[in-house]
Amino acid sequence: MKPLRLLIAAPTRAGAMLLCLLACINQPRIGHAEGIGARLITDAAESAIRSLAGTTASHLSLTASPLDPRLRLPACDQPLHAFIPDNQVRAHTTVGVRCEGSVRWTIYTSIAVETEAAVLIARYALPRDANLAASDVQLATRRVPGLLDSYLTDVATAAGQRLKRPVAAGEPLTVDALAPALLIRRGQQVVLLARSSSVEVRMAGTALADARASDHIRVQNLSSQRIVEGIVRPDGVIETPL
Repeated sequence: MKPLRLLIAAPTRAGAMLLCLLACINQPRIGHAEGIGARLITDAAESAIRSLAGTTASHLSLTASPLDPRLRLPACDQPLHAFIPDNQVRAHTTVGVRCEGSVRWTIYTSIAVETEAAVLIARYALPRDANLAASDVQLATRRVPGLLDSYLTDVATAAGQRLKRPVAAGEPLTVDALAPALLIRRGQQVVLLARSSSVEVRMAGTALADARASDHIRVQNLSSQRIVEGIVRPDGVIETPL
């Protein structure tokens, strides 16, 4: 018996074109030349940040994370809508850009945000729990991450504040690094003020905890040895009801 031979005919010109077309259909497409490119998406995202930044927008420096320059999304027949999911501008802010036209799509990008402005910096290294004085700080122009409202810009706002963490020399002072200074220390001798609508009595006492203005604190009355609770007034007096 003669062996079988399998013959494969060369594809015709029409067949070759059909195979090519099928292969192209199965390839992933980035998009078409008439679509929305990376630059338009970045511009929309940056505009959203500047709009939310308000009066400080002119001081901003924005750097977008690179999108694929070949990116082409379907053309949008409506203005692009950019949004910040939590409406908070941070040092690294995620911005969504969407088309709400006849074709709908959403893409997210990340923008690095910096502000160049005069901020308060430490004149020298300051330890944790240091109570700030005006002489500890000075104004200097810096480029800082995020928006200006995260930093101190007025010497008066720093005086009398307490540092919650160490600060290096020349470091800008952030709002979240400060807390109201302690007015009362544990074991300190204080004045207890007991008052009603018609009577006011002042007594000596011992603070049983650290406290700031408006804090509730427990104090031991030195005369009666009773422990009472009062509110710390700005002048350091502990006020308690009769």
